[in-house]
Amino acid sequence: MTDTGHQTVREATLDVLRQLGLTTIFSNPSHSEMKLFEAWPDDEFRFVMGLQEASVVGMADGYAQATGEPSLVIINGGPGLANAMGSVYTAASAKTPMVILGGQQARKMLLGEPFLVAKDSTQLPKPYIKWAGEPARPQDVPAMIAQAYQIAKQAPQGPVFVSVPEDDWVRPADPNPVRIAQVTSAVAPSEDALAQIAAALDGAERPGIVAGGPVDAQGARGALIELAEKLNARVWGAPVWNRGAFPENHPLFAGVLPPIPELISERLSAQHDVVVVFGGPAFTLFTAWDLFSTAPADLDRSPRPTLPDSVRFLHVTDDPQAAAATLADHSFVAPPGAVVKALVPRVTQRERVELAPVREPVAVPEPSTPLTQAYLFHLLSKELPDDAVLFEELPIARADFHEQIPLGADNGYFATASGALGFPFAGAVGYAIAKPDRRAVVVVGEGSAQYTLHALWTAAQQNAPVTFVIPDNSGYLSLKYYLQDQKSWEKGYDLSGVDMAQLARGFGVRGERITTPEGLQDALRDSLNAEGPVLLDVMVADPGLFRL
Repeated sequence: MTDTGHQTVREATLDVLRQLGLTTIFSNPSHSEMKLFEAWPDDEFRFVMGLQEASVVGMADGYAQATGEPSLVIINGGPGLANAMGSVYTAASAKTPMVILGGQQARKMLLGEPFLVAKDSTQLPKPYIKWAGEPARPQDVPAMIAQAYQIAKQAPQGPVFVSVPEDDWVRPADPNPVRIAQVTSAVAPSEDALAQIAAALDGAERPGIVAGGPVDAQGARGALIELAEKLNARVWGAPVWNRGAFPENHPLFAGVLPPIPELISERLSAQHDVVVVFGGPAFTLFTAWDLFSTAPADLDRSPRPTLPDSVRFLHVTDDPQAAAATLADHSFVAPPGAVVKALVPRVTQRERVELAPVREPVAVPEPSTPLTQAYLFHLLSKELPDDAVLFEELPIARADFHEQIPLGADNGYFATASGALGFPFAGAVGYAIAKPDRRAVVVVGEGSAQYTLHALWTAAQQNAPVTFVIPDNSGYLSLKYYLQDQKSWEKGYDLSGVDMAQLARGFGVRGERITTPEGLQDALRDSLNAEGPVLLDVMVADPGLFRL
């Protein structure tokens, strides 16, 4: 309380956070946030400490994806936010609802160049943040946080940022308490849209479905299985598949589409006459096929990426920007999960006939020294709990991962939604904090692990049920195989000498290095049934050129 008996902005803000349910806080605090933490109510708020801001935001990302509700991050709004921007970029790409409070220097000091100042505080996270603001008056801080929460939560969801000057926390609050409005999403697919999509699917000879992460995020994974089975339609994972929306061990699953327009067109045009894309952009692209050539490049007269005219593409997304940029013939702005659920009773039941396989049979890998990543993933699949949640970041090994670990209907799957590395290592810790009854399993290369390595300390402090499995090939091999002369830039991809097991032990996590097949399966089984976090650093051979 202030001398006048009124609440402080800090006290009013804590009331707002209680009402919004933002009582778990992910933070690496700096000087500019300290006044918020005075007389901290430990009995009401769970404080999750991280050692670096990229890990803090990554953990909050995993937590929000586990709960489906916005998470809360408190970090410095200048250099702290700059440290976190790779993770903010990924959270924005994944449409993760998140409120980030960034500490700013005291208002009276902003005329100069004070230490830890956040210059143009709302501009740093743009354009990747959904919304950013700094209150004009100290007493407006609680109301702005409530507004930010509602913005983060509404479709398309995403991270938001509020810059708070350090001295605002101790100023008197508005004597009138903040009224928290109840905001209910009333967006629903129109009958006309549903009729058009159902008619297109019913009229197709060879219907196909592309599933994006929002289907799972919006609770429609089971409905998508029903829809696919009713249509006897193949289901493809959307390119840069960041969240599993369809079981990979289902006979109708055709695999994950590569993020290359020529290969998307080739695979879909060979199988379908109508394709409906549920959730996500249509499509996320990474590169063009001609850029894999090492021949001298000609003047670029190529057209922008297109899809084949022989296939009718329909696209369902709750993101108007994704709809505007679509490559599809017709885009519908509506919640993908609601559309999937509404289509199940509207489409006609087809005869269930076995479709010709589009994926090659997967060979069972053999043990060897050095180990292969395929053998590691094969053994991991044998030991996985039925409801385990997988977090994967394997730029060079994704094909082996999906071939050897066909995740089932009860498995969760998360990966980075952007090209920024580091989300799975931290995201799994946040997920495990939210869902301690499910084992989170991280499968990340030793290169990617370095980006949010600090999350190991938080995992140990929280005794989080996370198993970290590192297929360690001693290099950034995704870079190595882009080069024609691989030896010319070896210093740019060589990571020999990194011992992930020792690093884990330094952070308080049980770590074990494995170099031969003997005992690997037992080590995997033990790590998946341990009480807290465990890291296995498994030395594997160079897998060679990555496969799409």
